[in-house]
Amino acid sequence: MKRVFVMLVVTLILTTLYVFFVEPLWVMPLLERMTPNILYRARTKQLLVALSFDDRPNPEFTPQVLALLQQYDAKATFFLIGERAEGNPELVHRILAGGNEVGNHWWRDGTVLWQSERGFVEGLERTGKAIGLAEGRNDNSGGASGSSDRGGQNLSGVEAAKAASSRHTPKLFRPPGGVAWSWQLRLAKERGYTSVLGCAYPHDPMKTPVWYQRWLIEKNLAPGTIVILHDGIKDPTRSIETLRHILAEGKLRGLKFVSISELVDAGGAERAEPARTIPTAK
Repeated sequence: MKRVFVMLVVTLILTTLYVFFVEPLWVMPLLERMTPNILYRARTKQLLVALSFDDRPNPEFTPQVLALLQQYDAKATFFLIGERAEGNPELVHRILAGGNEVGNHWWRDGTVLWQSERGFVEGLERTGKAIGLAEGRNDNSGGASGSSDRGGQNLSGVEAAKAASSRHTPKLFRPPGGVAWSWQLRLAKERGYTSVLGCAYPHDPMKTPVWYQRWLIEKNLAPGTIVILHDGIKDPTRSIETLRHILAEGKLRGLKFVSISELVDAGGAERAEPARTIPTAK
């Protein structure tokens, strides 16, 4: 009996490690059933993949990511930490001006599991305001490269970019570390947020080697995949090198890298298409 128990424990540990480090796509349906309030991927037949980056903006490394995206005509979603975004408004503007979108990664780096309901909501809303996704911003008009009039006030620069983003972009939330209580996801949903993780995450904050990062992402590159990388960790040079490789690989496969919202919109449009009818002979 003891031997059977040990074998079961070992099997469970090995299975967990396999799912954690290999991230087989066949496990996605199970995760989606277990956590229906989290978006891991989109259902689409189009050759679209979403890129996402976490934890900053970072004045040193985020511009390198933006330059690579521009080089490959790719777009991405940047999940920004509120206090860092508030301290780098011009970098937030650069992200938005490049046709990318921003998402809410809470106010500070670190887990939200120990936050009270009030503390969690305050951090969520402060971040939303810092990155331009605050409630009441969705009817703004204007563009990232110009100014607009809102109630007699002129918007330009960062504010215009945020206004344009909030007008076109749904509110996305990614909990720090990818972990949150169900009640926290519910509170985010009540405030208009869609909670997003992904299905191609090479654990780059753990300083995994570039070959592993490339292997994991490239094997999971399929229509509807959401990729997670970090430009805000202490040294994201491996993540940026991985990005360079997967952008080139995606181009070879005919894939287009887009923001999460564009990916979701594409899937929604496909589901909304009326079924084709085959005319019958008369």
